[in-house]
Amino acid sequence: MIQQVPAAGQTLAALDLGSNSFHMVIAEQVAAGGLQIIDRVKEMVRLNAGLDESGNLSEDSQLRALDCLQRFSQRLRDIPSSQVRAVGTNTFRAAHNSAEFISRAEDALGHHISVISGHEEARLVYLGAAFSLEISGRRRLVIDIGGSSTELIIGQGHDTVTMDSLYIGCVSMSRQYFPEGLITPDRLGRAKAAVCQELEPIVQRYRRKGWEEVVGTSGTIRAVDDLSRALGVKRDWVGMEGFERIERWLLKRGHVDRLDLVAEQRRPVFPGGVAIISAIFSTLALERLDCTSGALREGVLYDLNGRLRNSDSRDQGVDAMVTRFNLDRDQAVRVQNTCLRLLVQVARTWQLEEIIWRKLLTWACLLHEIGTTIAFSQNHKHGGYIIENADIDGFSRQQQRVLSLLVRSHRQKFPLELFGNVPKPLRDKAIHSAILLRLALAFNRGRTDAPIPSMDLEVSANRLRLELEKDWSEDHPLTMMDLETEAGFLAQAGFELEIGLA
Repeated sequence: MIQQVPAAGQTLAALDLGSNSFHMVIAEQVAAGGLQIIDRVKEMVRLNAGLDESGNLSEDSQLRALDCLQRFSQRLRDIPSSQVRAVGTNTFRAAHNSAEFISRAEDALGHHISVISGHEEARLVYLGAAFSLEISGRRRLVIDIGGSSTELIIGQGHDTVTMDSLYIGCVSMSRQYFPEGLITPDRLGRAKAAVCQELEPIVQRYRRKGWEEVVGTSGTIRAVDDLSRALGVKRDWVGMEGFERIERWLLKRGHVDRLDLVAEQRRPVFPGGVAIISAIFSTLALERLDCTSGALREGVLYDLNGRLRNSDSRDQGVDAMVTRFNLDRDQAVRVQNTCLRLLVQVARTWQLEEIIWRKLLTWACLLHEIGTTIAFSQNHKHGGYIIENADIDGFSRQQQRVLSLLVRSHRQKFPLELFGNVPKPLRDKAIHSAILLRLALAFNRGRTDAPIPSMDLEVSANRLRLELEKDWSEDHPLTMMDLETEAGFLAQAGFELEIGLA
Protein backbone atom coordinates (compact mmCIF):
# COMPACT_ATOMS: atom_id res chain seq x y z
CA MET A 1 0.00 0.00 0.00
CA ILE A 2 1.49 3.35 -1.06
CA GLN A 3 0.84 6.32 1.18
CA GLN A 4 -0.12 9.46 -0.69
CA VAL A 5 1.60 12.72 0.20
CA PRO A 6 -1.09 15.24 1.15
CA ALA A 7 -1.56 18.22 -1.11
CA ALA A 8 -1.26 21.75 0.19
CA GLY A 9 -4.51 22.85 1.79
CA GLN A 10 -5.32 19.63 3.62
CA THR A 11 -6.24 19.92 7.28
CA LEU A 12 -4.30 18.35 10.16
CA ALA A 13 -5.23 18.14 13.83
CA ALA A 14 -3.11 17.46 16.90
CA LEU A 15 -4.40 16.83 20.42
CA ASP A 16 -2.35 17.02 23.61
CA LEU A 17 -4.30 15.18 26.30
CA GLY A 18 -2.35 16.35 29.30
CA SER A 19 -2.69 15.72 33.01
CA ASN A 20 -4.04 19.23 33.60
CA SER A 21 -5.41 20.50 30.28
CA PHE A 22 -6.56 19.06 26.97
CA HIS A 23 -5.40 21.03 23.93
CA MET A 24 -6.42 20.75 20.28
CA VAL A 25 -4.76 22.62 17.44
CA ILE A 26 -5.94 22.58 13.81
CA ALA A 27 -3.72 23.59 10.89
CA GLU A 28 -3.74 23.68 7.12
CA GLN A 29 -0.81 22.57 5.03
CA VAL A 30 0.65 25.34 2.91
CA ALA A 31 3.27 25.45 0.19
CA ALA A 32 6.81 24.18 0.83
CA GLY A 33 5.67 21.83 3.60
CA GLY A 34 4.64 24.52 6.07
CA LEU A 35 1.61 24.73 8.35
CA GLN A 36 -0.79 27.54 9.12
CA ILE A 37 -2.70 27.32 12.42
CA ILE A 38 -6.41 27.93 11.85
CA ASP A 39 -7.95 26.96 15.19
CA ARG A 40 -7.07 26.23 18.82
CA VAL A 41 -9.21 24.80 21.61
CA LYS A 42 -8.18 24.31 25.24
CA GLU A 43 -10.05 22.93 28.23
CA MET A 44 -8.69 22.46 31.74
CA VAL A 45 -9.85 19.02 32.89
CA ARG A 46 -7.32 18.37 35.71
CA LEU A 47 -7.26 14.67 34.95
CA ASN A 48 -4.43 13.97 37.38
CA ALA A 49 -6.50 15.40 40.23
CA GLY A 50 -8.79 12.40 39.79
CA LEU A 51 -6.13 9.82 40.66
CA ASP A 52 -7.06 8.14 43.94
CA GLU A 53 -4.72 6.49 46.46
CA SER A 54 -4.87 3.24 44.49
CA GLY A 55 -3.72 4.95 41.30
CA ASN A 56 -7.10 4.72 39.57
CA LEU A 57 -8.85 7.57 37.79
CA SER A 58 -12.11 8.47 39.48
CA GLU A 59 -15.35 8.33 37.53
CA ASP A 60 -15.83 12.09 37.93
CA SER A 61 -12.44 12.88 36.39
CA GLN A 62 -13.08 10.44 33.55
CA LEU A 63 -16.44 12.06 32.83
CA ARG A 64 -14.83 15.54 32.73
CA ALA A 65 -12.35 14.26 30.19
CA LEU A 66 -14.95 12.37 28.14
CA ASP A 67 -17.23 15.41 27.96
CA CYS A 68 -14.30 17.47 26.68
CA LEU A 69 -13.37 14.85 24.07
CA GLN A 70 -16.94 14.69 22.80
CA ARG A 71 -16.82 18.44 22.24
CA PHE A 72 -13.47 18.11 20.47
CA SER A 73 -14.90 15.35 18.26
CA GLN A 74 -17.33 17.77 16.64
CA ARG A 75 -14.43 19.84 15.28
CA LEU A 76 -12.69 16.71 14.01
CA ARG A 77 -15.71 15.22 12.30
CA ASP A 78 -14.65 16.09 8.76
CA ILE A 79 -10.90 15.43 9.13
CA PRO A 80 -9.66 11.97 8.02
CA SER A 81 -8.20 9.83 10.80
CA SER A 82 -4.84 9.69 9.01
CA GLN A 83 -4.59 13.46 9.49
CA VAL A 84 -5.43 13.43 13.22
CA ARG A 85 -3.07 12.48 16.05
CA ALA A 86 -4.01 12.50 19.72
CA VAL A 87 -1.39 11.78 22.39
CA GLY A 88 -1.86 10.98 26.07
CA THR A 89 0.85 11.88 28.56
CA ASN A 90 1.82 11.03 32.13
CA THR A 91 -1.60 10.42 33.71
CA PHE A 92 -2.49 8.11 30.81
CA ARG A 93 0.78 6.30 31.51
CA ALA A 94 0.34 6.13 35.28
CA ALA A 95 -3.34 5.34 35.89
CA HIS A 96 -3.93 1.69 36.78
CA ASN A 97 -7.28 1.73 34.96
CA SER A 98 -5.80 3.50 31.95
CA ALA A 99 -6.74 0.80 29.41
CA GLU A 100 -10.43 1.01 30.30
CA PHE A 101 -10.35 4.82 30.25
CA ILE A 102 -8.53 4.97 26.90
CA SER A 103 -11.19 2.75 25.33
CA ARG A 104 -13.93 5.12 26.54
CA ALA A 105 -11.89 8.15 25.49
CA GLU A 106 -11.35 6.83 21.96
CA ASP A 107 -15.08 6.18 21.62
CA ALA A 108 -15.82 9.74 22.74
CA LEU A 109 -13.21 11.31 20.46
CA GLY A 110 -13.75 9.07 17.46
CA HIS A 111 -10.00 8.69 16.94
CA HIS A 112 -7.13 6.58 18.24
CA ILE A 113 -5.19 7.90 21.25
CA SER A 114 -1.46 7.17 21.41
CA VAL A 115 0.05 7.04 24.89
CA ILE A 116 3.61 8.33 24.59
CA SER A 117 6.63 7.88 26.85
CA GLY A 118 8.23 10.68 28.82
CA HIS A 119 11.16 10.65 26.37
CA GLU A 120 8.83 11.06 23.39
CA GLU A 121 6.87 13.77 25.18
CA ALA A 122 10.10 15.71 25.76
CA ARG A 123 11.14 15.32 22.12
CA LEU A 124 7.80 16.60 20.87
CA VAL A 125 7.81 19.52 23.33
CA TYR A 126 11.18 20.60 21.98
CA LEU A 127 10.02 20.19 18.38
CA GLY A 128 6.99 22.40 19.04
CA ALA A 129 9.11 25.04 20.75
CA ALA A 130 11.77 24.98 18.03
CA PHE A 131 9.25 25.57 15.25
CA SER A 132 7.70 28.49 17.13
CA LEU A 133 11.01 30.31 17.67
CA GLU A 134 13.18 32.15 15.19
CA ILE A 135 15.89 30.11 13.51
CA SER A 136 19.04 30.30 15.61
CA GLY A 137 22.27 28.43 16.06
CA ARG A 138 22.11 29.06 19.79
CA ARG A 139 21.74 26.14 22.18
CA ARG A 140 18.43 26.27 24.05
CA LEU A 141 17.12 24.87 27.31
CA VAL A 142 13.37 24.27 26.97
CA ILE A 143 11.20 23.75 30.07
CA ASP A 144 7.62 22.46 30.02
CA ILE A 145 5.59 22.02 33.22
CA GLY A 146 2.62 19.72 32.84
CA GLY A 147 0.03 18.47 35.27
CA SER A 148 2.03 15.48 36.50
CA SER A 149 5.38 15.67 34.71
CA THR A 150 7.97 18.28 33.80
CA GLU A 151 10.14 18.06 30.70
CA LEU A 152 13.60 19.60 30.35
CA ILE A 153 15.33 19.52 26.99
CA ILE A 154 18.57 20.98 25.66
CA GLY A 155 18.69 21.31 21.90
CA GLN A 156 20.05 23.24 18.97
CA GLY A 157 17.99 24.10 15.91
CA HIS A 158 15.43 21.30 15.56
CA ASP A 159 17.67 18.63 17.12
CA THR A 160 17.76 17.58 20.77
CA VAL A 161 21.02 17.18 22.69
CA THR A 162 19.71 15.76 25.98
CA MET A 163 16.24 15.50 27.53
CA ASP A 164 14.43 14.24 30.61
CA SER A 165 10.88 13.83 31.85
CA LEU A 166 10.52 14.19 35.62
CA TYR A 167 7.53 12.95 37.62
CA ILE A 168 6.65 16.33 39.07
CA GLY A 169 3.80 18.49 37.77
CA CYS A 170 1.66 21.42 38.83
CA VAL A 171 -1.36 19.25 39.69
CA SER A 172 0.50 16.50 41.53
CA MET A 173 2.70 18.97 43.47
CA SER A 174 -0.28 21.13 44.42
CA ARG A 175 -2.19 18.10 45.68
CA GLN A 176 0.75 16.83 47.71
CA TYR A 177 2.13 20.03 49.20
CA PHE A 178 -0.80 22.46 49.17
CA PRO A 179 -3.81 20.39 50.25
CA GLU A 180 -7.01 22.34 50.83
CA GLY A 181 -5.32 25.18 48.94
CA LEU A 182 -3.33 26.50 51.91
CA ILE A 183 -0.06 28.28 51.06
CA THR A 184 2.47 28.64 53.89
CA PRO A 185 6.25 29.20 54.00
CA ASP A 186 6.78 25.64 55.24
CA ARG A 187 4.68 24.09 52.47
CA LEU A 188 6.31 26.17 49.75
CA GLY A 189 9.77 25.35 51.11
CA ARG A 190 9.07 21.61 51.24
CA ALA A 191 7.65 21.66 47.71
CA LYS A 192 10.75 23.40 46.34
CA ALA A 193 13.03 20.99 48.23
CA ALA A 194 11.20 18.03 46.66
CA VAL A 195 11.73 19.49 43.18
CA CYS A 196 15.44 20.04 43.90
CA GLN A 197 15.68 16.39 44.93
CA GLU A 198 14.16 15.31 41.59
CA LEU A 199 16.59 17.55 39.71
CA GLU A 200 19.70 16.37 41.55
CA PRO A 201 20.53 13.35 39.29
CA ILE A 202 20.49 15.44 36.09
CA VAL A 203 21.91 18.82 37.16
CA GLN A 204 25.58 18.10 36.40
CA ARG A 205 24.77 16.64 32.97
CA TYR A 206 22.78 19.72 32.02
CA ARG A 207 25.50 22.05 33.23
CA ARG A 208 28.10 20.15 31.19
CA LYS A 209 25.98 20.36 28.04
CA GLY A 210 25.31 24.05 28.61
CA TRP A 211 22.83 26.43 26.97
CA GLU A 212 22.69 30.01 25.76
CA GLU A 213 19.01 30.78 26.22
CA VAL A 214 16.11 29.38 28.25
CA VAL A 215 12.55 29.03 26.97
CA GLY A 216 9.39 27.99 28.81
CA THR A 217 6.42 26.52 26.97
CA SER A 218 3.63 25.68 29.40
CA GLY A 219 0.54 27.47 30.66
CA THR A 220 2.11 27.52 34.11
CA ILE A 221 5.13 29.43 32.83
CA ARG A 222 2.99 31.87 30.87
CA ALA A 223 0.88 32.45 34.01
CA VAL A 224 4.08 33.13 35.99
CA ASP A 225 5.17 35.60 33.30
CA ASP A 226 1.80 37.40 33.38
CA LEU A 227 1.78 37.57 37.18
CA SER A 228 5.34 38.89 37.28
CA ARG A 229 4.32 41.84 35.12
CA ALA A 230 1.10 42.35 37.10
CA LEU A 231 3.25 42.66 40.22
CA GLY A 232 5.27 45.46 38.68
CA VAL A 233 8.25 43.75 37.05
CA LYS A 234 8.72 45.75 33.85
CA ARG A 235 10.31 43.07 31.66
CA ASP A 236 9.01 40.82 28.89
CA TRP A 237 10.81 37.85 30.45
CA VAL A 238 10.92 36.24 33.89
CA GLY A 239 13.91 36.66 36.21
CA MET A 240 14.74 36.07 39.86
CA GLU A 241 13.14 39.38 40.85
CA GLY A 242 9.85 38.15 39.41
CA PHE A 243 10.00 34.88 41.35
CA GLU A 244 10.76 36.66 44.60
CA ARG A 245 7.76 38.95 44.15
CA ILE A 246 5.50 36.04 43.18
CA GLU A 247 6.50 33.98 46.22
CA ARG A 248 5.94 36.91 48.59
CA TRP A 249 2.54 37.54 46.97
CA LEU A 250 1.54 33.85 47.27
CA LEU A 251 2.44 33.75 50.95
CA LYS A 252 0.61 37.01 51.60
CA ARG A 253 -2.54 35.64 49.94
CA GLY A 254 -2.22 32.36 51.86
CA HIS A 255 -4.88 30.40 49.95
CA VAL A 256 -5.56 29.56 46.31
CA ASP A 257 -9.05 31.09 46.54
CA ARG A 258 -7.43 34.50 47.10
CA LEU A 259 -5.11 34.39 44.05
CA ASP A 260 -7.12 37.13 42.33
CA LEU A 261 -4.44 37.91 39.71
CA VAL A 262 -4.41 34.31 38.43
CA ALA A 263 -7.08 32.82 36.15
CA GLU A 264 -9.71 31.08 38.26
CA GLN A 265 -9.24 27.66 36.63
CA ARG A 266 -5.48 27.76 37.21
CA ARG A 267 -5.56 28.82 40.87
CA PRO A 268 -5.80 25.31 42.43
CA VAL A 269 -2.61 24.15 40.64
CA PHE A 270 -0.65 27.41 40.57
CA PRO A 271 1.36 27.01 43.84
CA GLY A 272 2.74 23.65 42.71
CA GLY A 273 3.72 25.12 39.34
CA VAL A 274 5.48 28.07 40.97
CA ALA A 275 7.41 25.72 43.27
CA ILE A 276 8.63 23.70 40.28
CA ILE A 277 9.79 26.57 38.09
CA SER A 278 11.28 28.47 41.02
CA ALA A 279 13.32 25.42 42.09
CA ILE A 280 14.49 24.82 38.52
CA PHE A 281 15.50 28.47 38.27
CA SER A 282 17.62 28.36 41.41
CA THR A 283 19.06 24.85 40.95
CA LEU A 284 20.24 25.50 37.39
CA ALA A 285 21.26 29.08 38.25
CA LEU A 286 19.09 30.55 35.50
CA GLU A 287 19.00 34.30 34.98
CA ARG A 288 16.29 34.75 32.36
CA LEU A 289 13.31 32.73 31.13
CA ASP A 290 11.48 33.63 27.91
CA CYS A 291 8.08 32.23 26.94
CA THR A 292 6.90 30.69 23.68
CA SER A 293 3.51 29.42 22.56
CA GLY A 294 4.94 26.33 20.87
CA ALA A 295 4.68 23.17 22.99
CA LEU A 296 3.67 19.51 22.86
CA ARG A 297 0.59 20.00 20.67
CA GLU A 298 2.59 21.93 18.05
CA GLY A 299 5.30 19.27 18.20
CA VAL A 300 2.70 16.57 17.55
CA LEU A 301 1.36 18.63 14.66
CA TYR A 302 4.74 19.12 12.99
CA ASP A 303 5.68 15.49 13.59
CA LEU A 304 2.42 14.37 11.95
CA ASN A 305 3.07 16.70 9.03
CA GLY A 306 6.48 15.10 8.61
CA ARG A 307 5.00 11.59 8.61
CA LEU A 308 2.47 12.52 5.97
CA ARG A 309 5.24 14.00 3.85
CA ASN A 310 7.41 10.88 4.19
CA SER A 311 9.77 12.33 6.80
CA ASP A 312 8.93 10.02 9.69
CA SER A 313 10.72 10.56 13.01
CA ARG A 314 10.22 6.84 13.73
CA ASP A 315 12.39 5.97 10.72
CA GLN A 316 15.07 8.25 12.11
CA GLY A 317 14.70 6.73 15.58
CA VAL A 318 15.11 3.16 14.26
CA ASP A 319 18.03 4.21 12.08
CA ALA A 320 19.72 5.68 15.15
CA MET A 321 19.29 2.33 16.94
CA VAL A 322 20.80 0.45 13.97
CA THR A 323 23.81 2.78 14.06
CA ARG A 324 24.15 2.74 17.84
CA PHE A 325 24.19 -1.07 18.02
CA ASN A 326 26.21 -1.49 14.80
CA LEU A 327 23.65 -3.86 13.25
CA ASP A 328 24.13 -5.55 9.88
CA ARG A 329 22.16 -3.33 7.49
CA ASP A 330 22.79 -5.57 4.48
CA GLN A 331 21.23 -8.58 6.19
CA ALA A 332 18.37 -6.46 7.49
CA VAL A 333 17.57 -5.27 3.96
CA ARG A 334 17.63 -8.85 2.63
CA VAL A 335 15.13 -9.93 5.27
CA GLN A 336 13.05 -6.80 4.67
CA ASN A 337 12.81 -7.40 0.91
CA THR A 338 11.64 -10.98 1.43
CA CYS A 339 9.22 -9.98 4.17
CA LEU A 340 7.59 -7.29 2.05
CA ARG A 341 7.24 -9.72 -0.86
CA LEU A 342 5.25 -11.98 1.43
CA LEU A 343 3.26 -9.09 2.90
CA VAL A 344 2.00 -7.95 -0.51
CA GLN A 345 0.49 -11.39 -1.11
CA VAL A 346 -1.46 -11.62 2.15
CA ALA A 347 -2.14 -7.99 3.13
CA ARG A 348 -5.80 -8.04 2.11
CA THR A 349 -6.68 -11.43 3.61
CA TRP A 350 -4.89 -10.70 6.89
CA GLN A 351 -6.03 -7.05 6.95
CA LEU A 352 -2.47 -5.70 6.93
CA GLU A 353 -3.09 -3.05 4.27
CA GLU A 354 -2.61 -0.07 6.60
CA ILE A 355 0.79 1.53 6.09
CA ILE A 356 1.69 1.07 9.77
CA TRP A 357 2.04 -2.72 9.36
CA ARG A 358 4.44 -2.32 6.45
CA LYS A 359 6.41 0.11 8.59
CA LEU A 360 6.39 -2.11 11.68
CA LEU A 361 7.66 -5.05 9.65
CA THR A 362 10.36 -2.88 8.06
CA TRP A 363 11.51 -1.66 11.49
CA ALA A 364 11.43 -5.21 12.89
CA CYS A 365 13.62 -6.41 10.02
CA LEU A 366 16.12 -3.64 10.72
CA LEU A 367 16.23 -4.37 14.46
CA HIS A 368 15.66 -8.12 14.70
CA GLU A 369 19.33 -8.88 15.47
CA ILE A 370 19.73 -6.22 18.16
CA GLY A 371 19.70 -8.85 20.92
CA THR A 372 22.88 -10.45 19.55
CA THR A 373 24.77 -7.46 20.94
CA ILE A 374 24.18 -9.07 24.35
CA ALA A 375 24.47 -12.75 23.37
CA PHE A 376 23.47 -14.98 20.48
CA SER A 377 21.79 -17.40 22.86
CA GLN A 378 18.25 -16.18 23.55
CA ASN A 379 18.94 -13.10 21.40
CA HIS A 380 15.26 -12.81 20.50
CA LYS A 381 14.43 -12.33 24.19
CA HIS A 382 17.26 -9.84 24.67
CA GLY A 383 16.14 -7.95 21.57
CA GLY A 384 12.52 -7.77 22.65
CA TYR A 385 13.57 -6.39 26.03
CA ILE A 386 15.90 -3.77 24.53
CA ILE A 387 13.27 -2.46 22.13
CA GLU A 388 10.47 -2.40 24.68
CA ASN A 389 12.56 -0.38 27.12
CA ALA A 390 14.62 1.84 24.81
CA ASP A 391 13.89 5.49 24.10
CA ILE A 392 13.15 5.44 20.36
CA ASP A 393 12.02 8.70 18.80
CA GLY A 394 8.51 8.94 17.39
CA PHE A 395 6.88 5.82 18.83
CA SER A 396 3.79 5.55 20.95
CA ARG A 397 4.05 3.01 23.76
CA GLN A 398 1.65 0.68 21.94
CA GLN A 399 3.61 0.80 18.68
CA GLN A 400 6.87 0.17 20.51
CA ARG A 401 5.29 -2.75 22.36
CA VAL A 402 4.19 -4.35 19.07
CA LEU A 403 7.63 -3.77 17.56
CA SER A 404 9.27 -5.42 20.56
CA LEU A 405 6.94 -8.42 20.19
CA LEU A 406 7.84 -8.84 16.52
CA VAL A 407 11.52 -8.99 17.46
CA ARG A 408 10.85 -11.16 20.53
CA SER A 409 8.97 -13.72 18.44
CA HIS A 410 11.22 -13.88 15.37
CA ARG A 411 12.81 -17.25 16.25
CA GLN A 412 12.41 -20.41 18.33
CA LYS A 413 9.04 -21.19 19.96
CA PHE A 414 6.26 -18.80 18.94
CA PRO A 415 5.28 -16.93 22.17
CA LEU A 416 1.58 -16.63 21.43
CA GLU A 417 0.75 -15.87 25.06
CA LEU A 418 2.75 -12.61 24.98
CA PHE A 419 0.39 -11.16 22.38
CA GLY A 420 -2.42 -11.25 24.93
CA ASN A 421 -1.39 -7.76 26.06
CA VAL A 422 -1.93 -6.32 22.59
CA PRO A 423 -5.37 -4.67 22.20
CA LYS A 424 -7.80 -7.07 20.58
CA PRO A 425 -8.29 -5.11 17.31
CA LEU A 426 -4.52 -5.30 16.69
CA ARG A 427 -3.73 -8.72 18.13
CA ASP A 428 -4.26 -10.93 15.08
CA LYS A 429 -2.50 -8.41 12.84
CA ALA A 430 0.53 -8.39 15.14
CA ILE A 431 0.61 -12.20 15.25
CA HIS A 432 0.32 -12.50 11.47
CA SER A 433 3.07 -9.91 10.99
CA ALA A 434 5.35 -11.91 13.28
CA ILE A 435 4.73 -15.03 11.18
CA LEU A 436 5.75 -13.18 8.00
CA LEU A 437 9.00 -12.07 9.66
CA ARG A 438 9.76 -15.64 10.73
CA LEU A 439 9.21 -16.94 7.19
CA ALA A 440 11.39 -14.21 5.68
CA LEU A 441 14.21 -15.12 8.05
CA ALA A 442 14.08 -18.76 7.00
CA PHE A 443 14.98 -17.74 3.44
CA ASN A 444 17.87 -15.50 4.49
CA ARG A 445 19.78 -17.64 6.96
CA GLY A 446 22.76 -17.80 4.57
CA ARG A 447 23.29 -14.00 4.78
CA THR A 448 24.10 -13.79 1.06
CA ASP A 449 22.57 -11.99 -1.89
CA ALA A 450 21.64 -15.27 -3.58
CA PRO A 451 18.26 -14.92 -5.34
CA ILE A 452 15.18 -15.81 -3.32
CA PRO A 453 12.88 -18.18 -5.23
CA SER A 454 9.42 -17.48 -6.51
CA MET A 455 7.09 -17.74 -3.50
CA ASP A 456 3.32 -18.01 -3.65
CA LEU A 457 1.75 -17.59 -0.21
CA GLU A 458 -1.95 -18.15 0.39
CA VAL A 459 -3.46 -17.69 3.85
CA SER A 460 -6.65 -17.91 5.83
CA ALA A 461 -7.12 -17.07 9.49
CA ASN A 462 -4.98 -19.95 10.82
CA ARG A 463 -3.65 -21.67 7.72
CA LEU A 464 -0.79 -20.90 5.36
CA ARG A 465 0.21 -22.60 2.11
CA LEU A 466 3.62 -21.67 0.70
CA GLU A 467 4.30 -22.81 -2.87
CA LEU A 468 7.98 -23.07 -3.92
CA GLU A 469 9.88 -24.19 -7.00
CA LYS A 470 10.77 -27.87 -6.76
CA ASP A 471 14.21 -27.47 -8.36
CA TRP A 472 15.10 -24.69 -5.93
CA SER A 473 13.96 -26.75 -2.95
CA GLU A 474 16.20 -29.66 -3.98
CA ASP A 475 19.21 -27.28 -4.10
CA HIS A 476 18.41 -25.80 -0.66
CA PRO A 477 17.82 -28.69 1.77
CA LEU A 478 18.79 -26.62 4.83
CA THR A 479 16.16 -23.99 4.04
CA MET A 480 13.54 -26.70 3.54
CA MET A 481 14.47 -28.21 6.90
CA ASP A 482 14.16 -24.76 8.50
CA LEU A 483 10.69 -24.39 6.99
CA GLU A 484 9.67 -27.79 8.34
CA THR A 485 10.92 -26.76 11.78
CA GLU A 486 8.99 -23.52 11.46
CA ALA A 487 5.84 -25.47 10.60
CA GLY A 488 6.27 -27.30 13.90
CA PHE A 489 6.66 -24.08 15.89
CA LEU A 490 3.59 -22.57 14.22
CA ALA A 491 1.55 -25.73 14.82
CA GLN A 492 2.18 -25.33 18.55
CA ALA A 493 0.68 -21.83 18.25
CA GLY A 494 -2.39 -23.07 16.38
CA PHE A 495 -1.30 -22.34 12.79
CA GLU A 496 -0.91 -24.83 9.95
CA LEU A 497 1.95 -24.20 7.51
CA GLU A 498 1.87 -26.37 4.37
CA ILE A 499 4.79 -26.36 1.94
CA GLY A 500 3.95 -27.13 -1.69
CA LEU A 501 6.40 -27.78 -4.54
CA ALA A 502 5.75 -27.08 -8.20
